[in-house]
Amino acid sequence: MGDRASFRSRVTVQGPVDVSGRPDVAWVRFWTQGWRFHGRASRSEFFWVIALQAVVVLAVWWLVVQLGMTARWTVYADPFGIVPSPQVGFHLFEIHRDRYSAAWWGYGTGRDTWPDSWDVAIIVGVLVTAIPRWSLLVRRLHDRDHTGVWILLLVFTGPIGWLVVTGMVVSRARVRGARFDRGVFAGRREPDLAADGGALTTIR
Repeated sequence: MGDRASFRSRVTVQGPVDVSGRPDVAWVRFWTQGWRFHGRASRSEFFWVIALQAVVVLAVWWLVVQLGMTARWTVYADPFGIVPSPQVGFHLFEIHRDRYSAAWWGYGTGRDTWPDSWDVAIIVGVLVTAIPRWSLLVRRLHDRDHTGVWILLLVFTGPIGWLVVTGMVVSRARVRGARFDRGVFAGRREPDLAADGGALTTIR
């Protein structure tokens, strides 16, 4: 009973949780808390998720190789995680304007092609995990007392931003990151130093 209660409390708490020996807690938190962008994620939680993602992606890559799909897919890694990345432009939806022209919406860049069933399965997996991966990175930055706006470095500065954000997520937590433990509309929360004898404990 105690173990079950401890598991539930670790999964539901909004603050950082030390999950050094509990990859199951990190994985469940990835899915259950992956839809909110407030709160914090500890280093152990972040890197357990990255490690578990790597195992899944390696299994997918093995499948890609076995099916001879390496011309269509590759693997990409950044602070958002390790994910399959398309090397072609997949046609996902097509709208016919008239008999002679059509507009289509796709995924990826490069040679235009229609996805087969395996491509669709990989695309769905990438899209379903996109928001949880994004929110996990934001919560890891919160644990460092940084806002999620720092993610824009990955968009606008390329490799430099990759290195800067990576340096942030591998660094130790900061006490003042507790201000992110409440929702966007709940107001700002300053760390309550008095509640912990003058110094809040941080999860590494």
